[in-house]
Amino acid sequence: MPCAALGALFKMENNNSSTHSVRLMKEKDIPQVSMIENDAFPNLFPPTSFRKELQRPISTLMVAISQLNPHKHQGISNNRTTERNIQVSSYRSGNTGWKPGMEFLTGFIFLWKMSTEETHVMSIGTRRSHRRKGIGELLLHSAIAKSIHEKVNSFTLEVRVSNTPAIALYEKYELTHRGSRKSYYTDNHEDASIMTVDNLQSADYRLLMKKNLLLLLKRLKN
Repeated sequence: MPCAALGALFKMENNNSSTHSVRLMKEKDIPQVSMIENDAFPNLFPPTSFRKELQRPISTLMVAISQLNPHKHQGISNNRTTERNIQVSSYRSGNTGWKPGMEFLTGFIFLWKMSTEETHVMSIGTRRSHRRKGIGELLLHSAIAKSIHEKVNSFTLEVRVSNTPAIALYEKYELTHRGSRKSYYTDNHEDASIMTVDNLQSADYRLLMKKNLLLLLKRLKN
């Protein structure tokens, strides 16, 4: 398991009492992660080539895994013929791409290591049916913990200026507005806020990470 290499914080995220854990993405995860991306970003074009990104040295992809019995997730279908004909609106149910014998993935985060000093979030998404359950924060925390372990100082992402819940989450991890990208999103030409935190290696930031993780683990137990 690669989690051991990510340091003590990342180990804590995979606490057995939690409803979710995080690991690095594998090639076998591509069908589910592609479905999750389609579910989270139905207007994204072209879709991410996850197979290519798994081979790119600067890329890291991590997935959230539900520890619950997959059959307890309502609406799961493993009918491949049906899935090929489902409209985009149906994907938003969130329960597609899974087949018996697979771990049930609920979200992903896609990172680029821009330099030895900076990690950039390319995308983070969860199934619509699994939002507001702490999964996005678990992925964010795991990505920051990985960056800390790799001695990276800066962590950056873009977010829609109208996405106030996401902005609040990022502010919880001390990301602050550093600039804007005009008409960044092609679906409605909305601006993006560039948010960055650049003191990942400080003792104060490590304490913040531990505090946030303890609160998150309590939430994930419910």
